[in-house]
Parts: sequence; C-alpha cells; structure tokens
Amino acid sequence: MAADSNAELMTAYLDDALEGGEAESFQRWLDESPEAQQEVEDLRKLLSVVRELPEIEAPPDFYEKVAKKIRRGKFGPQNNALSLISLPFQVLSVIVIMVVAATYLMLEIDRDSARIEKDPSAAEAQERAQRERTAAQSKGALERE
Repeated sequence: MAADSNAELMTAYLDDALEGGEAESFQRWLDESPEAQQEVEDLRKLLSVVRELPEIEAPPDFYEKVAKKIRRGKFGPQNNALSLISLPFQVLSVIVIMVVAATYLMLEIDRDSARIEKDPSAAEAQERAQRERTAAQSKGALERE
C-alpha cells in the first residue's frame, strides 16, 4: 500500500467510513503489521486531541481580507510588471554566460593543441621516428641490391 492511500484508509477506518470488503482487508493488514497498528493508534490519539480543541470563529472580515490579499498577490501590478521586465534580462544573462563559457572552452582547446604541437619532446620524438624510418628504408634498399 502506498503511504498516501494508507493515510486515507486509516482516517476512513477511524471514521468508520470503510465499506465491508475494504474494512475487512484493512483489518487483516492491521493484524499483520504492528507498525500500522501503532500508526493507527497514534492517529487515534491525535484525532481525539484535535476534537477536544475549542472552536474558534473567524473575524467577520476575515474572508474579505484573505480574498483581497490573494487578488493583490496574483494580479497586483508590482509583481506582474516586475516579472515581465526581469524575465527577458534573466534569459539574456544566461545566454551571455553560455556564449562566454563556450568561447573560453574553444580557446582553451586551441591553446592546448598548440602546446602539444610546440612541445619539444613531441617534436624530438617525431624526428627520431622519421630518422628510424629513413634508416630502415635505406637498410632495406641496400639488402635488396
């Protein structure tokens, strides 16, 4: 059973809202799982504490104030205008950073390949290999004659 469905089943079980088959299945699951039994007992205690809390009535203008804050938050000119102005700058900033990073990486790759080409030990190794090839070719030509 998934955690969300467990919580829903537990609250329905405590409210006696489970139908016959569901109630039997849930009861079997409870009998098999001590963790579930403990969780149901903890939930039962929590619900009893919540039920004992006194009812509090909201002030008369509570709903109007909440509705006004919601409207102001969603449709207020300060939030809407700011997001319309700042979003293109954010996108542009990301693009500029990406272009600079790509350019830097390309320059570093070129610089590394230039270092490899100018490396004296690599040039010496190429020259030695060329001399050995030439020597092997001339030796092979002398043996054929």
